[in-house]
Amino acid sequence: MNEEDVIKLFLKNGYQLSKRALPLVLSRPEQVIIELGKLTPRPLFVTEEHIQNILKDKMKLKPKIIKEYKKTKEKMKIEDYVNCLSSYYEKIRTIILKRMNKEKLISINKIHPQTSNFSIIGIVRERGDNNIILEDPSGELTVLFENELKQKLVDIRLDDIIGLDCKKTKEKVYAKNVYYPDILSSREINKTETEIKIAILSNLSSLKKEKFQKLITLLTQEEKLSLLFVFSSEETIDSLLKFNPINIPQNAIPQLIEINNIKTLILPKGFFDSSNKITTPMDFLVSILKRRNMLPSFNLLLSSECFVLDEIPDIIISNFNQSVFKNYKGTTIISNSDPSTIYLVNLKTREIEEKGL
Repeated sequence: MNEEDVIKLFLKNGYQLSKRALPLVLSRPEQVIIELGKLTPRPLFVTEEHIQNILKDKMKLKPKIIKEYKKTKEKMKIEDYVNCLSSYYEKIRTIILKRMNKEKLISINKIHPQTSNFSIIGIVRERGDNNIILEDPSGELTVLFENELKQKLVDIRLDDIIGLDCKKTKEKVYAKNVYYPDILSSREINKTETEIKIAILSNLSSLKKEKFQKLITLLTQEEKLSLLFVFSSEETIDSLLKFNPINIPQNAIPQLIEINNIKTLILPKGFFDSSNKITTPMDFLVSILKRRNMLPSFNLLLSSECFVLDEIPDIIISNFNQSVFKNYKGTTIISNSDPSTIYLVNLKTREIEEKGL
């Protein structure tokens, strides 16, 4: 728009622009009008100060990239593999240590005939019907699972790094408790001080014109909506500019970003190996938090150890072939692949609202 068109647009919406305010709104007139409508009292004469305050608030909502999860090498030498595995093991071990009784923690090679009750941390190398072989840097150990603890054995996967409380009877070792690098249940839910809403949309290019217009109307009615996450093609983004969209193409890499102290992990489904058929997206996304590992197995992790989730995200968003949401130990998890479904997250209350077109 040129200056004359912008002035007419503001007059049409009941605002008169000052000379100094006009240059500040030329790049985003519709977005500024939406924000002016949220002010109390609603100004009739819009000054430079009004615009600066609006832009200042919007800058707070500009996502800050904390970490990008890139594969750094296509091929690895033996020493790269060893260093990567060692780094991965130590990072997960440090997380698990916070959940265990350190006084009884020993390495596998320190287990003697007189040892009875002890704790260990290791990586799962084999799993049987009632046992696992656990390995740490000092050796390996067969651990038996009995009675109700056998139910937990079903969930243990190869390459999992876990902690175990154990009891040794004669020559056999039995598991008494299992520890994952999971989120603590006592974790406090992170929230923003002011009411801010974000929306998660997907695959908008497949929407028919009437439904797309319905989407625009619905988004416009959300007063506190400040940011969109859109798993879609570029051509649809132009129509959403006034809603501050973040476009996430299919080939995007995972990112951990921060918005007003809320950490959001973006996990495009295209990042994951197509050979790993993820039939239950929610179980998979919860598993990422439980194991603090973004990839299903260490075999896919060889290019870098950076896929360990050192920081716990407050929100995880993805676009797997299912539209579901869940709150897991203070983390909001959303997967949206349906263009007719909109998920709204209130960052102040951390409530999720699902809307259909």
